[in-house]
Amino acid sequence: MKKEPEKIMSGPIAEAWKKALMNEVEGREFYRMAAANARLDGVRQMFTFLMEEEERHREAILEQIGRMARGKPPRSVRKGPGKREIRKFRSPLFTPDFVARGRQAEGEAAAFSIGMTLEKRAIEQFAALRKMVKGDAAAEKVFDDLIAWERGHLEILTRQYEQLREMFWEEARFWPF
Repeated sequence: MKKEPEKIMSGPIAEAWKKALMNEVEGREFYRMAAANARLDGVRQMFTFLMEEEERHREAILEQIGRMARGKPPRSVRKGPGKREIRKFRSPLFTPDFVARGRQAEGEAAAFSIGMTLEKRAIEQFAALRKMVKGDAAAEKVFDDLIAWERGHLEILTRQYEQLREMFWEEARFWPF
């Protein structure tokens, strides 16, 4: 079977795909570093999970770019992390003793905050891409799936960040009301 030559992609959609691809690479590498530096096993597992998810996003984006270059329509990607995957990280990953040691938990708090920023940026970019393909149901579905994926990641990070923040406040006897 003769393989069709790939077209060189250009234009605003191609540029947006390139940015989205870079976001996934940056996210994967950030989560790799965060996992390597995590002090608690549960936190390390969470960051490893997110790193693997970002790699799956990268692969999905490359697949979509390849399909577009061959003149084929987009194909739906796997849905975001399921409720069961997200629930794995539901319980607090931190102990009061860990938080009481102060500085050790600050790195994890910063990593959660940075991760939340990365996920929000990805959601914004995929939402912008979705607007660019309005009317193309297959392409809209691809971006809906990618947005759902990123929202699942944001939910995991936000929950842990808020739990850690509450523990910090309690340890410091600080209540902002």
